[in-house]
Amino acid sequence: MRRTAAFRQVFGFCLAVLLWHSTQASATEVNRPIELSVDATEAPRKLLHARLVIPVAPGPLTLFYPKWIPGEHMPNGPINDLSGVKIQAAGRPIPWQRDDVDLYAFHCTVPKGIDTIEVSLDYLGTAAKEGYSASASMTARLAVLNWHLVLLYPKGTPVREQRVRARLTLPKGWKLGTALPVESANGATTQFQTVSLETLADSTVLCGAYLKEVPLGPTEGPPHYLVLACDSPDGLELSATLKTHYERLVAEAGALFGARHYRSYRFLVTMSDLIRPTGIEHHECSDDRVPERFLLDDTYRKIWTAWLLPHEYVHSWNGKFRRPEGLTTPDFQEPMRTRLLWVYEGLTEYLGFVLAGRSGLYTPELSRENLALIADWGRNQVGRTWRPLEDTTAAAPHLYASRTDWSHRRRGVDFYDEGALLWLDADTLIREKTGGKKSLDDFCRAFHGGQDGPPVVKPYTFGDLVQALNRVVEHDWKGFLEKRLTGTDAEPPLDGLTRGGWKLVYRDHAGDLFKARDGEEKSVDLTAAIGLLLKDDGTVTDVVPGKAADQAGVGPGMKIIAVNGRRWSTDRMRHAVAATQKGDKVHLLLENGDYFQTVALDYAGGERYPHLARESSKPDLLADIFRPKTTDR
Repeated sequence: MRRTAAFRQVFGFCLAVLLWHSTQASATEVNRPIELSVDATEAPRKLLHARLVIPVAPGPLTLFYPKWIPGEHMPNGPINDLSGVKIQAAGRPIPWQRDDVDLYAFHCTVPKGIDTIEVSLDYLGTAAKEGYSASASMTARLAVLNWHLVLLYPKGTPVREQRVRARLTLPKGWKLGTALPVESANGATTQFQTVSLETLADSTVLCGAYLKEVPLGPTEGPPHYLVLACDSPDGLELSATLKTHYERLVAEAGALFGARHYRSYRFLVTMSDLIRPTGIEHHECSDDRVPERFLLDDTYRKIWTAWLLPHEYVHSWNGKFRRPEGLTTPDFQEPMRTRLLWVYEGLTEYLGFVLAGRSGLYTPELSRENLALIADWGRNQVGRTWRPLEDTTAAAPHLYASRTDWSHRRRGVDFYDEGALLWLDADTLIREKTGGKKSLDDFCRAFHGGQDGPPVVKPYTFGDLVQALNRVVEHDWKGFLEKRLTGTDAEPPLDGLTRGGWKLVYRDHAGDLFKARDGEEKSVDLTAAIGLLLKDDGTVTDVVPGKAADQAGVGPGMKIIAVNGRRWSTDRMRHAVAATQKGDKVHLLLENGDYFQTVALDYAGGERYPHLARESSKPDLLADIFRPKTTDR
């Protein structure tokens, strides 16, 4: 009996050792990173080559191409631009098959005895400006690399647990800027440190022949940089005044939130007329795309400088650190639930405007004009009478790709600007209820602040939001928000302007911001007057339901050939509308496909452009909202 027991004890010990070694081997396999090598030497002709070495186990394997791209809020991973996909192991090809339902999934079987596979693929770039990160992103002199474009990854493990070691090779003479930590650099090739797949996808690389990195103050805390890449060397000139505004932006954001959830932060600014102006947020950087003369032309700065970089910067706190529960998915394939985008994007829109004013990127006059334009835009969104704001968030994955024609009837991603009005309403209400002792700043500091440190994600729900607002000041915040989210009133939420001591009025001349926007967009915006939005060649972009152009039967896609008997021009159109105040009429000759027709507009109000007028019976809360909070001014 004792001998048998001893034998069992020894056998059990040996088995335990074997199992321990097996477990350690499995753990080693799991912990081995994916090796990703990207060859961007052909970026000037919009072509990227990638090679991945992926640790695997024998048996069935599914590889995913990213579908739901964080920050883009829709399943728009550019699967059609994936090319040359080949899988092999030990020098032999492995056949793959696309899934019948999920076209972003590739199935294969790993042979016995194989612990790594090699995947090669190409990404086919484009010159088209439609879309976001998958739109035009490469020119002859620069490129914006988002890693999700050149990536396949194995199903089963959350992306925050999968590790990747990436390497990038650039065209000769190009430089790069990125928040991704660098391990080493050898000539044109940069080896990055091993990070999670989630971090890799969140770390855009900006590169180009004309690139420079400008450190920004303040000196305390994590470092901040402007990384500038341009199609021409002249476009890299950054004035001392503008640099000071960006340094104040960094300081004002710190004062607003009270903590920074990043190790460093880089504004990656791509300046090219060949790339669509847009922005995508990341935790430790932002992908900001603007026209080539962004730093040189005052018109561009009014349109883009004042809101794009502040907006994407705010997302580091609101969207990346604090993120709606429905957007914290385990991988890039699970559908996102976008119903809280009125916080993710709407609050960010508002805070971006606030920080633009506090940092001096916007003057007080431009800050007010911006709110006036948004308020008037909200009044013209007639689709709000049938579609509540919350529905635009739930339908966001479709609305991001919706057309511009009939948008005043349909509604689009209105949760940005209408969301800004909603949060202005909340801000002024807090200030009113506390006699100016508290504001939305206190909510931001409590909800988005905490401790400095590296990137983390802290999800939240609608209930969490309501509780946090109630901790600032007791109020029926649930009812307040639900009314504005689910209502179908014709009037947008303008209580914040009224409570803030201002009211929306109209005057017969456009403001500086309005003129800059119309000039850059090559448009003629007469929506406040006759309800007509036009291209500068007379093509009708959209009409506002119920206004004069709509009542006369004008529709999107038609083209104005003549105004009051004379050939179309933007000046003649504006003069004709202005003359209605004296009793003149507006007659339009319209081209509608192969047919022509003449219509008369029943309108007598002259030119109308939105403006904010001071309401002296109330305190000027807007001045308080846009006033800098830092002592170094």
